[in-house]
Amino acid sequence: MAIITKIREKSGVAVGLIAIGLILFMVGGDLLSPNSTLLGRNKQIVGVIGGDEIELREFTEIVDAIKANYPTPPNEQQLQGVRQMAWNELIYRVAYGQQMEDLGVTISQEELDDIISGNNIDPQFGQYFRDSTGQVSKENIQQYLSMLKQQGANSQQYQQFLNFEQQLKTSRSRVKYENLMSRTYYASDLEGKKEYEKQNDKVEIAYLNVPFYAVADSLVDVTDADAKTYYSAHEEEFKRDANRGIEFVSFKVEPSEVDKKNLEAEMKNLKRTFATTSNDTAFVDSHSEGATNLMTVNMTGVPTYMLNEDLQVGEIYGPYFAAGASRIYKITGTSEDTIYSARASHILFKNDQDDAAAKKEAYATLRKIQGGENFEELAKKTGDAAPTTKANGGDLNWFTEGRMVKEFDKAVFSARRTGLISRVIKTQFGYHIIKVTETKTKKMYDLAIVEKKLTPSDATINEAYRKASVFAAKAKGGRSDFEKIAEEEKIFIEQALTIAPTATYINSLRGNSVRQVIRWAYNEGSVNEVSEVFDLDDRFVVATILSAREEGVANFDAVKSEAKVQATKQAKAEYIKNKLAGAKGDLAAMAKSYGNGAKTDIVSDLSLNDVSIQGIGIAPKAIGTAFGLKEGEQSAPIVDENSVIIVKVRKANKALETADYTIYQRQVEGRYSRSANYKILEAVKDLSDVQDDRYKFF
Repeated sequence: MAIITKIREKSGVAVGLIAIGLILFMVGGDLLSPNSTLLGRNKQIVGVIGGDEIELREFTEIVDAIKANYPTPPNEQQLQGVRQMAWNELIYRVAYGQQMEDLGVTISQEELDDIISGNNIDPQFGQYFRDSTGQVSKENIQQYLSMLKQQGANSQQYQQFLNFEQQLKTSRSRVKYENLMSRTYYASDLEGKKEYEKQNDKVEIAYLNVPFYAVADSLVDVTDADAKTYYSAHEEEFKRDANRGIEFVSFKVEPSEVDKKNLEAEMKNLKRTFATTSNDTAFVDSHSEGATNLMTVNMTGVPTYMLNEDLQVGEIYGPYFAAGASRIYKITGTSEDTIYSARASHILFKNDQDDAAAKKEAYATLRKIQGGENFEELAKKTGDAAPTTKANGGDLNWFTEGRMVKEFDKAVFSARRTGLISRVIKTQFGYHIIKVTETKTKKMYDLAIVEKKLTPSDATINEAYRKASVFAAKAKGGRSDFEKIAEEEKIFIEQALTIAPTATYINSLRGNSVRQVIRWAYNEGSVNEVSEVFDLDDRFVVATILSAREEGVANFDAVKSEAKVQATKQAKAEYIKNKLAGAKGDLAAMAKSYGNGAKTDIVSDLSLNDVSIQGIGIAPKAIGTAFGLKEGEQSAPIVDENSVIIVKVRKANKALETADYTIYQRQVEGRYSRSANYKILEAVKDLSDVQDDRYKFF
């Protein structure tokens, strides 16, 4: 018995271990991955607002609530907008909520009732409850609210209303908060006066300008150490957004010749069945993949590839292959149009340069045709018709009465038989030789259409996937293997060097599925790592990461060349200033003393609102300095955006004093208010340390 007991004990342990092993096998990848919730790293966080982690579940609930307001499900492009609205809603709820709580800004139940059913109904809500006159009806709103109460708090409509009510509450709270902030903007009399002076004070200056490019790099000899010094002193200039650079190869999924032959065979079988069916409408509805299966057309609407067929009711035509699809057409009936259609060809001789010469050439060509030369061949070689018309031997195809210019129209639609019109027809475009190929008719045809798109078969898709999988397996060693194998197998490598975390496309890769590549590059992949095969809309893709930069101050090595450019500018500025320090006399004499690269000029009517100086370009420091000088006064050398500048004020024209600066105060306040809400939003986001990680999921 003791032995049996021991066996049972050991068996229990073994069964338990087996069960745990199976569980770990099934979910171990998730449990033990870096993103495992058990290991304390939760991938279900889409961002952080004001210290609060925003869970994917919470975010998705708001997205779904907004989607519920759409009459039809939003497409992918609209869905991006919905997600942004949901994220903004969370910022308003959490970040603004924290600020409003500190200020004591609230929305009472009375206010909420007022914007839903009171005297100040929110337009966004009220638009759904208009009466026959187009006015918002309180009665309709009350009926709706009563209906919701009858359905109960657990009904879907009631829950949708609660979500909408929360959005209204958030929106009204935000408006109240923004108004509280923006109404504090005020422009004083002094600000109004300064604005008046900015617009109306003028100066005339003389300047000496030495651009940085006029100094050879060899004269300043900037080293990497100098660049590093500049970088360390100006780190703010080198802040960068997160970025990924990748290489990728594509294995396009395109229909093969076998797929095309299989489609041809399928369409031929359908054609035989179509000929014997008793219900054409049901047949095309069951078998066609086209947007329009039944149509009635005059001769201008008959498919081009059927125009030379003998069209008869009950007959089936095709299959014809065009634009990636194969089609068969059955004529199920005929009728009459209200206008005529006809078909003609022409040879045009434009008369916009020389009317007499055009007329002479037209009549000479007409005589050639009447003498037996081929109309179509002459149309290809002579005249001024459109290139496509000339290539088709002058054929204009079918057209309806009234479409062509009056003289041309009359000549064609008055013809009683086909053939060459025996005279030259003059129109506003020139001289036409016309051949009527089909006389006028009002006949219309009822068409039943079966369309099948040429798509890759499972075998074709599997073959493309096999090639991609083999490539990915061979390249698992890293980027060097990736590039080596691609070169050996002559597979084109594409590069994308600046992919943002929220990007929606990568070079030629388009469509909703591209985001999976970007998520891999940011969440899972590392530099030089090669991905698994990505299944995109029309191809399979294998990628490798070239570079990975996180948000923040860029590494010096990554921006060394930029830092060196700026350090070189600094060094050139010092070189120019030192050289100018020894120059004496007026600006012209100083320029002559400086030598090559120095330029002088005079500029009139310069105002404080200007940002550039004629002959110099962007120069805000020089402009500001000029307005700080007295008439006749000259500045020290000014290091500006792209050069070193000395300015001398020749004339200072102060605007006349005015008793009232109100209009200028209003301009300043208007400028403040137009940007107020944006600035408030950005300030709140900064105060709340908003971290947006949605790119990891969408």
